[in-house]
Amino acid sequence: MIAKNRQCSPAIINYPYHIRQVRDLAWSCFSPPLLRVAADRRAAGVSDCAPQLTPARRAWLEALDRDASALLRHLAARPTGRLGLYFEQLWHFFLAQDPQTQLLAHNYPVQEQGRTLGEFDCLYYCRRRGRHVHLELAVKYYLGVAADDGALWFGPNTRDRLDLKLGHLLDRQIRLAERPAARRRLQALGIDEPLREIALRGCLFQPAAGDLPLPAGYDQACPTGHWLPIGQLADYAGERDWTAYLPLVRLRWLSAARADADETLPPAALLEHLRGRFARGDGPQLVAALDAAGDEGERFFVTPDGWPHGARGD
Repeated sequence: MIAKNRQCSPAIINYPYHIRQVRDLAWSCFSPPLLRVAADRRAAGVSDCAPQLTPARRAWLEALDRDASALLRHLAARPTGRLGLYFEQLWHFFLAQDPQTQLLAHNYPVQEQGRTLGEFDCLYYCRRRGRHVHLELAVKYYLGVAADDGALWFGPNTRDRLDLKLGHLLDRQIRLAERPAARRRLQALGIDEPLREIALRGCLFQPAAGDLPLPAGYDQACPTGHWLPIGQLADYAGERDWTAYLPLVRLRWLSAARADADETLPPAALLEHLRGRFARGDGPQLVAALDAAGDEGERFFVTPDGWPHGARGD
């Protein structure tokens, strides 16, 4: 049985801007971290990057919402359909524009003897602290599955798992500056011993049938969503008041969705759409439930029946 009256949304922090890319920028930079990675025992010397949404930054976002041409030009210079790259581009824009920061480099590669050891996601100067900073960026969405030790958290592509991603961030990516070749690359930019930060954004999705224990370091300010197999979708939708749904393409996963009526699907059409998707072998689909004005009120993942067992990467 599906648990009732637990409507929740990863977009509950609903930024009021009319232009989606401005909402995405606000969500990417100012929403709560998915996890407080600095609390991990492997994260000695690592901080969570969580800029404050100050009055000056609110005014900046409001001005962008009136004229987003600079932001749209920035995004159009490197068009992408990949959510992670889009998320990074939004951060690059913020770090380049904010008076408190100076973006020095991004996606800055480190090579040794012709072999790429990694790259720095962002290198910037923080004027408030008077220090250079190495910042790693990640946006992730994970669905909880019961396991012997409580829960495992899988991405829509089951090769992606929260514990593995966190290990990669803390054991490798944020420690890149410890490599001698990386130190030489930093010195070329005049950087020595940068501070280390991680900005991890996203959402965890609980099974609709019941909650699982949340991972260590989970930020309680970051609401959870639901996920359910397609066989439970009719019951799930029937227990709610939503009448319109929007399957979200990846570049619309960040901030709260808004949609015109001609984009949306009623419950029966949503079910038909998802059955066709899963019949083709596609993976889980993120769906926004919309109110009468076309504003998102809840979002949830729908998966093929039996997921994640036998799932393929999407």
